[in-house]
Amino acid sequence: MSTNKPQPLAVITGGASGIGLGAVKRFLKEGYEVLSLDANKEAGDKSINDLKSDTYKLNFTHCDITSHSQIESIFNALLEEKRPAKVLINCAGISPALNPLHEYSVDEWLRTIDINLHGTFYACREFLKLATAMNIEEGAIVNVASIMGTRASAAQASYGASKHAVVGLTKSIAQDYATMNIRANAIGPGVIDTPMNTELMKDENVMQYLLQRVPMKRVASADEVANLIYFLASSEASYITGSYYPIDGGYLAS
Repeated sequence: MSTNKPQPLAVITGGASGIGLGAVKRFLKEGYEVLSLDANKEAGDKSINDLKSDTYKLNFTHCDITSHSQIESIFNALLEEKRPAKVLINCAGISPALNPLHEYSVDEWLRTIDINLHGTFYACREFLKLATAMNIEEGAIVNVASIMGTRASAAQASYGASKHAVVGLTKSIAQDYATMNIRANAIGPGVIDTPMNTELMKDENVMQYLLQRVPMKRVASADEVANLIYFLASSEASYITGSYYPIDGGYLAS
């Protein structure tokens, strides 16, 4: 890669593990500079040690995605440094314990909405403010929703509500910023082999039940999801915006 041409910058939330880490690796491989944001400092520091090299330019910022002031300060710093971000990937999220709604803790409900929805909104808002201020020629947002972004499942009210909202937010952004050539798309992962699903995947009965609905009869890797994320952020998807793409082994089609 020529050192004369500046590397495009991708900001990736939840970049220290799982789908986010898979995306970090893919964008580094494709020649991007990556700014990874995550609440898990230990995992973030490890990713720096594992991946940073003379070829890859990776920076990690420890932050709370539910704190608008923290997210705002990160993007304000990019503006002060005159560093436009071309891509935003929102991977930060949680999957709370299963409970019927009347037994659901209000605190747990708020925490799920804060991380999955408000955190995505904060990052999108500040990315778009930066893009507008720096008058970028093109940009892309990919928000990681879920297969629960278009359907519902028992005992997952907060998760389903937050992911449905992420899909709606994404479509609205696509409408608002199309004339600026900033595209926004959402993806809907099914069951993915990530740390968030480690305990779930240990339960053979649960996995047998889930895989009965998956025509491909397996879970996906984080790298497979990262491939879709990169495609949607790349120039190969230059006419794709406001869309939702499941990556679920056929689950939603079954």
